[in-house]
Amino acid sequence: MYSDFFQPEKLLAAGPAAKIYRGVETATGRKVLIKALLADHEATHPLDREKLQLLANALLHVRHPQIAGLITLLPTEEEFALVYEFMPGTCARAFAQERKLSTTDLRALAVQLLNAMLVGEHLRQPHGDLKPGNLIIADHPGGGLFLQVQDWGLTLARGEPAPETLWFSAPERLHGAPATSQSELFTAGASLFYLATGATAAQGSTVEEVLADLGSFDLRHALTHMRPDIETSFVDWLAWLLQPDPARRPQTVAHALDVLMHSMHTGFVYQPQTAPEMAPGTVTGPLVSGPPNSRMPRAAAPRPPQTGAVTKPGSPATGTLSKQGTTTGMIQRPQARSGDATSAAKPASVSAKKGVSFKVVLAVLLNLGALGFVGWFFRDSFKDGSWKELFSSAPASAETASATPAGEGSGVKGRQVWVMMKGKVILNLAEVQVFSGANNIAYQGEAWQSSEEYGGKAERAIDGNTDGVFDNNSVSHTHGKTEDPVWKLKFPRDVDLNTIIVWNRTEEKWKDRLKDFTVSVRDDKDKVLWEKTVAEAPSPRVKLVVGE
Repeated sequence: MYSDFFQPEKLLAAGPAAKIYRGVETATGRKVLIKALLADHEATHPLDREKLQLLANALLHVRHPQIAGLITLLPTEEEFALVYEFMPGTCARAFAQERKLSTTDLRALAVQLLNAMLVGEHLRQPHGDLKPGNLIIADHPGGGLFLQVQDWGLTLARGEPAPETLWFSAPERLHGAPATSQSELFTAGASLFYLATGATAAQGSTVEEVLADLGSFDLRHALTHMRPDIETSFVDWLAWLLQPDPARRPQTVAHALDVLMHSMHTGFVYQPQTAPEMAPGTVTGPLVSGPPNSRMPRAAAPRPPQTGAVTKPGSPATGTLSKQGTTTGMIQRPQARSGDATSAAKPASVSAKKGVSFKVVLAVLLNLGALGFVGWFFRDSFKDGSWKELFSSAPASAETASATPAGEGSGVKGRQVWVMMKGKVILNLAEVQVFSGANNIAYQGEAWQSSEEYGGKAERAIDGNTDGVFDNNSVSHTHGKTEDPVWKLKFPRDVDLNTIIVWNRTEEKWKDRLKDFTVSVRDDKDKVLWEKTVAEAPSPRVKLVVGE
């Protein structure tokens, strides 16, 4: 069946468009995944075979350890199959029902998922359907959990989405918009919420029903009741991904990943590992039918906001150094090789090693650079323990700001940050970084400005890019036709602020516009809690210690 080169061994599942087999490559004995398409009259949501053949060449180039790579297509007159790399593990849809993820595992899986998405962003080939049903999770022999994305790009060959796809789709996708980085991030956020809780943000059999569910969903309230152990910084990050308006989500996967990595400031470094494998020749049983698809549970009903203490953003998540010396973003635990499904071993908490030497840091960064990946590492352990940004999402030509150590300056607890100028002038901002301790939390707020011109939206000043060239689409711009322009950043709650860094527009002709401006921290009633006036134009930035 299918060909002389690949043979099915075990039926793993039956989906809306295909039957999924674990198979074997006859020449090598390696395990493969065979997706055998159902006939159109048998499939509830069939895939277009002609479109698949047109897509095949592009999909063959999507390669990453966190992505199940397409090996080949097997089109015949009678049967049509896609052959993929195989990783033994559990579908995330079932995994979240069987095991409760630790907060560290959840962050590690988020990093892995976004690194897979980064490949699609670089190739300009988004996945299009990053729901739990397309994610496989396994216990890795080297320690921790390993995530792999399946069915990359197949949504382009599907006419009508399955109900589960609707539950995890961004609102704009439900209205018919194509997949973008912003829509991918929403779906990733919804899938991570499901992994954390075993519940969906929305359900329904129609677009209207799903949109109605999304309209009443409140992530913060749901997690407060379902997973109160999850750090505030990660909740804020998920809420950023799940903004209904795509303009208020991260503009790129790279930016979202950068912010996530910066929040994991205890030695966590991502380095891709090879996916777990079944030994060639392993046979676990005859062909059997897979489990029926079951409806997912709903999320907890949203509740009114409750007053009380707020956890300070930036709670740590741990990474580990593996016994083999490879720095990973996963928890260490004893591990036996898995078969068709992961074992249900309980997570074990392991703290990151402290006092990592500069040589180890340098070696890790050089290894990551050789692999073509961006690494983040924040502990400067050979001096005073201060945090420093070694990498920035800004272009290489831009100066990188140093994160301010927690405790520098007295700090102020406030709800808003304002940047104001007097007179009928134009206000340009390349970036406004707002630090709580060592974390830039500006992205957690909502940006607004008194006017806009040339597409210079207020959100550009918190997009994570300090590039000061306006034509590079990262500088805000008011129109200068009214008096006293102002740019505001409002947080959903009071936050501890200790440093604000304002980045200026850098073109020679316009860089002197930003002078004699005032930066202030205010409460939710607009009352000034702290302010500072800057006379000279930043070149390209000015660092203000809040409270001084």
